[in-house]
Amino acid sequence: MRRVFDEPNAFLPELKRRKKKEDGAGSSTGSSSRFSIPAGSKAIPPDQRIKRCSHAVDAYTRHKMMINNYVAYYKGSTKKLQRDTSNDKNDFDIIRENHRFLWSENELSEAEQSWEARLAKRYYDKLFKEYCIVDLSRYVKNVYAMRWRVEPELFSGKGQFECGNKHCQTRDGLSSWEVNFAYNEHGVKKNALVKVRLCPDCSAKLNFHSQKRLVKKKLKAEVKKEVDDDNDARADEKRRKKEEKRRRRRREEEQESSSSSSSSSDSETEEAEKKVPEEEKRKIDEAASREQASEIWSKKTAVLDAEKTVNDEFDEFIDDLLL
Repeated sequence: MRRVFDEPNAFLPELKRRKKKEDGAGSSTGSSSRFSIPAGSKAIPPDQRIKRCSHAVDAYTRHKMMINNYVAYYKGSTKKLQRDTSNDKNDFDIIRENHRFLWSENELSEAEQSWEARLAKRYYDKLFKEYCIVDLSRYVKNVYAMRWRVEPELFSGKGQFECGNKHCQTRDGLSSWEVNFAYNEHGVKKNALVKVRLCPDCSAKLNFHSQKRLVKKKLKAEVKKEVDDDNDARADEKRRKKEEKRRRRRREEEQESSSSSSSSSDSETEEAEKKVPEEEKRKIDEAASREQASEIWSKKTAVLDAEKTVNDEFDEFIDDLLL
């Protein structure tokens, strides 16, 4: 007896054919995109396809496409695309490198050459340099840190009406101290005389190793006396300068008057000589010479006196004394 299951399936070839068609249709629909190759057309090589896509976009988009392809195909190579941030600096770093506690004239002239120094100088100009803020946390080792006050500290009174210690907020019994602050800046040792306002406890810490100079408030009478002395000194200086100027002017006027008188007399004689004609001048000279010659012959001959007596000589001597 023959069973149906033992005979070959007549529909099997048709089922295989349909399955192939379905698989082909599914693959074509699943991979359908603008880059899919239509049936019956030739395949485009990858280099030409990339060239066509790159020529169709601008430079920036082309750069992004290449970077994305590089990252997609070469895994783990993104570290090469990261920027080196070891040399990056912000404003705080630049000010910290170029800051000066006090700027000298040479440093100011050098600051005009670099923008980093100009930035640090602008920050320095915004500080308030009447009193300092001090850090006394290492006073036992005789190490102090000082800086100028900023605007919020000025408004709150920190460092003037409140203790200038960084970690103290006392407002009673403050005293002013003058400190010779020695510091090392950019490899150069410097020092500056600064003022600090501290409470009694912080003052003891400041004077732990050496006694600093206490700045006492002057009385009103002393201040008035100093002001009066300064005013008197200025008045004396002005008076002395005026007197010197008056003497100098009088001396110049005398010199001008003497020079003008001599020049006027010379000019008068020159004008008079110019007025007299040459012939009259010659006649006058001839007449004067004739008179002089006639006087010579008309004078009486000098008679030699006899020898003078002692009395006559004595009388002449007395006459000479009385003249």
